[in-house]
Amino acid sequence: MNNVLLLMILMVMVYEAKMVIGDEDAFESPTPIDTWFGLPLPPQPRPGYYKYLGDCIDKTTQACGVKIAKAIFGNGKLDDSACCKKVVEAGYLCNRALTYILAKFHKFKPYATMIFQNGEAIFDQCSKS
Repeated sequence: MNNVLLLMILMVMVYEAKMVIGDEDAFESPTPIDTWFGLPLPPQPRPGYYKYLGDCIDKTTQACGVKIAKAIFGNGKLDDSACCKKVVEAGYLCNRALTYILAKFHKFKPYATMIFQNGEAIFDQCSKS
């Protein structure tokens, strides 16, 4: 998966998160494409990290990604068994990697603890169902 596609998927997750948390300052313009298009992703913590994230994202669908983002920025519960199955199939390390990079976006650093806790809760819930 190339960086542009990864950025677009993360952009959808960030936009959905903004809607869930009601953070009107999450974007400087009314549409996510105006704000995020052409901006660099946060720095890779190590070489190949974004390729790994792309492989993780390939294991789910955009619709599940949106539901997962809503759960991460909501109550930490994913109420979709098909998406839960995809979370488990992607694996714990993918879950951690995606929540890590989401928390690295400047606008979501204040929510980092919630992102990590809800990401863990979602994985735990899905692995038990």
